[in-house]
Amino acid sequence: MPQITVRTSLAANGQQNLLVGTQYEYLPPRLYPRGAFVEFATKTDATGVLRTVQTGSDVVEEESPMALGTINVMPIYPDDFTLNDLVGPGERINVKARDTSGAIRTIMTIVRFTAL
Repeated sequence: MPQITVRTSLAANGQQNLLVGTQYEYLPPRLYPRGAFVEFATKTDATGVLRTVQTGSDVVEEESPMALGTINVMPIYPDDFTLNDLVGPGERINVKARDTSGAIRTIMTIVRFTAL
């Protein structure tokens, strides 16, 4: 089962799309001609980070507090995978983080893909 693992340093009071520039920012149509079941997990090192998840035109989650975890420890499957969605071929997968704490934050992200 393919997955993408990303470690991001989020600037103080910054906002960032965590998958920008990765192979899976858009669901690859050649790999997933019928789409995919996509699962999301994110953790941050302190409170004050909000997460928004969108796939194509679906808003899966809008600005909700991100789960806390020890810095540099990846989310655990299945415990930390709190969101999922069906994603069509070529649709954009957008996982945004926004810091409200005024400090630099570390975010660990895993997105898992299961072909339909």
